[in-house]
Amino acid sequence: MRFLVIGASGFVGRNVLAHVCGLGFEAAGTQSKSHQPGLVKFDLLRDRIVDCVGKSFFEREGQVCVIICAVVSNMDQCLVDRETSHWINVEQTIQLIEDVRPFNAKILFLSTCFVFDGTLGYYNEEHPVTPVNEYARHKVEVEQYLQANVPGAFIARLEKIVNDDPGDRQFFSQWYKLLQAGQPIVCIEGSLLSPTYVKDVAQAFVLACQQNLAGVYHVSNSEFFYRDELARQFCYAVGKSPNVVSRSLESFAFPDKRALKCYLDGSKFIRATGLRFTPMSQVFRAFVQNTRGLNAST
Repeated sequence: MRFLVIGASGFVGRNVLAHVCGLGFEAAGTQSKSHQPGLVKFDLLRDRIVDCVGKSFFEREGQVCVIICAVVSNMDQCLVDRETSHWINVEQTIQLIEDVRPFNAKILFLSTCFVFDGTLGYYNEEHPVTPVNEYARHKVEVEQYLQANVPGAFIARLEKIVNDDPGDRQFFSQWYKLLQAGQPIVCIEGSLLSPTYVKDVAQAFVLACQQNLAGVYHVSNSEFFYRDELARQFCYAVGKSPNVVSRSLESFAFPDKRALKCYLDGSKFIRATGLRFTPMSQVFRAFVQNTRGLNAST
């Protein structure tokens, strides 16, 4: 079994690639605009994957697992530039899937909790999708294509993904920088989320391949928090007085809509794999330790 991570220069893709390489699997990763050493240049907008990676990667003996992380993820950009974002997120993603299907590749597609409108929360895989923004509609289109045409594909709906690395561009790092600068963490009032450790997500993809899981799964931590409460707990963990402000969703004036309560029920995936998701208290502790190490090195 070997892995091809599409979009390995991004937050999730980078951590997934590091995880599979750390387990000793043969793996390759792609990047579109970054210049990170060791990654294959592949622009989903213009290139064909076989031309960039080479046929030999797909034709050799063994299962190829293609993890699709590349996406235009900025929700407002998906609305403002509908044509280009749809072309990348839907048409060209489907073209990528079709290009690797002749090699019997296992497809793993990263979807989102935002396929739901956020009025209920704690969604399981049986809830009907009700996307409220352009980004989520893109994800639903690809989900439906895979379910109709690639029954062996694994569709992973993810929630807010976090890490314990203060140097990574992610949720907790942004909060920490605000606290260090004496600025408040501004949260959307009433937002409920299931923060999930990125290394658990990477482990989940390997388990999905090893067990040949297919269909839709919510790869999500069973813990859920109001966003402002999570921020306060983070402040306590890093030794800072809580400096948290809550504002209504309307006050942010986002160009496209947001869903408030999209936290997921991940019990189906847990039953299938036995994966134990990392509690946020443990992620906080590791973040603090890594922060001390980062400060010591500088």
